Amino acid sequence: MKRKELLLGIPVAAIAIVCIVCIVCVVCSGCNSFHGRQRATHGGDNSSADTLQGSPRELPLPEVPALLTAPEERAAYVLEHFWDGMDFRDTLRSRDRLFMEQCFVNFLSLFPHALPQSLPSPVGRLLQRAAVDSVAFRLVNSLAEHYLDDPNSHMRNEEHYILFLEALLSLPGLPEAERIRPAYRLETTRKNRPGTIAADFAYTDHRGKRQTLHGTPAPRLLLLFYDPACSHCAEILDALQESPALTRLIAAGELAVLAAYTEGDRRLWDETKAALPQEWTVGIDNSRIVERELYSLPAMPVIYLLDKDKRVLLKDSSPAGLEAFLSPCPK
Repeated sequence: MKRKELLLGIPVAAIAIVCIVCIVCVVCSGCNSFHGRQRATHGGDNSSADTLQGSPRELPLPEVPALLTAPEERAAYVLEHFWDGMDFRDTLRSRDRLFMEQCFVNFLSLFPHALPQSLPSPVGRLLQRAAVDSVAFRLVNSLAEHYLDDPNSHMRNEEHYILFLEALLSLPGLPEAERIRPAYRLETTRKNRPGTIAADFAYTDHRGKRQTLHGTPAPRLLLLFYDPACSHCAEILDALQESPALTRLIAAGELAVLAAYTEGDRRLWDETKAALPQEWTVGIDNSRIVERELYSLPAMPVIYLLDKDKRVLLKDSSPAGLEAFLSPCPK
């Protein structure tokens, strides 16, 4: 089931748009108040917002210094000071899931508008501030896991989740028992990241030939982990097969597809492999990918895009994300 990403009447996408519009408008007008721009966008001020014990349902955004003119600099400043107005010892607010969830979504919505190198600091500051109350601290970490690591989340982003895991594990005094799970998740999410060489594995293709990933020639390779018994996989496979962009690239020899089955049911694979396009290489895993945890496969299907050297270009992408990446594909 997909989680609703509409909190307190404000869609996640709208928050992101409002935030970046605020940044750009402030830069263009020379206005000194980021928060004032947000109030103008909504046609009112925070005095009319729902309240929690007389407090606004959302944290006020910090006022950005006028000397910061670049949008990414202003976004970075807002992120760095986003939680300044939050006292995590105020448990009426810090333990209120609706309030914290809305604030957390607003916080994440700014990430795409700041430079990646400016993100670790505000993440670390958030966890340090939340650590003063164990309940609030667990709530913040559960929100990070849900929004950034849940396969059903529209805000899922492994690179951003890694920031939270790294910040969590760097906190002094974190009990050893509470380090085990995030340490394991960090090790898992770091596997096959964009920019790294994808882990090699052996497979038997639909013609009975034994091959390896690294030995599969292709200028670009769409590596698709799938399960024929998965209804969601069928939907994604249909979307990939019906994509004009992918069809054109495959026909031109600019893209190859390797659909790898990892669940070990040879009979099921034999009965279903012919249903996939003839232009694809369809294989069954011989390297115990799941058992050896060579790849993180949270929910099937999982899509990777690799270059000719098997370097990861996209990890766990959507069909839309794959098309967007490949649409300006140079010849």
